[in-house]
Amino acid sequence: MSSPSQGDPDDGPAQDTVGNFVPDRDDSLRETLGDSPAECVASAGAEVRDVDPEDSPVKPWQKPTGGELVVEFETGRLSERYTRLVTEAATIWSESPCIEAVTARSCTGGANCVAIVEDGSRSRGTDGEMRWDDNGAYMESATITLYTQPLDRASDNGALATIVHEMGHTLGLDHRLERSDVMNSVTGDNTNPVPDAIDFANLVAIYGT
Repeated sequence: MSSPSQGDPDDGPAQDTVGNFVPDRDDSLRETLGDSPAECVASAGAEVRDVDPEDSPVKPWQKPTGGELVVEFETGRLSERYTRLVTEAATIWSESPCIEAVTARSCTGGANCVAIVEDGSRSRGTDGEMRWDDNGAYMESATITLYTQPLDRASDNGALATIVHEMGHTLGLDHRLERSDVMNSVTGDNTNPVPDAIDFANLVAIYGT
């Protein structure tokens, strides 16, 4: 399936080849960044907002003092399509002033490492999931599993939304209540894969100095 492209403004919203709505990611990202903190500096008493109280919270990584948090996403076991989408998702999350999300075929020694694997088996009703190990206070490593039975049938927009969602969990974000947001517990072909300003503000609340 071809990558989404911006539609003619006179023709209504852009659509992919099967008629799904495709949000313009450049416009969405400009809007998000326009409403987001420009620096990774949290105000006194800053807390995450719009978090689903029924979600099981994930741990944050330990951020170096005075530095940006770097998280590596391992793509060496992925096919070309999912490598491309993971790279795009990492670029989106790296727009946060608190995060540098990078892709590598194999994580470097000592890195904050997230392995990403494909699984073609039955997925128990989900197209992706994240599991992590922690030391009590902080995340130490994580694995994202992409279930290719449903994802291979999804549009690139829908598959990207799934990947951005799972990557958001590996960065310390929980599910959101806002139904249209990519961090809501349900995503699909029509989900905008670009996080909104609250997602980026939540990263500042978690990692801001």
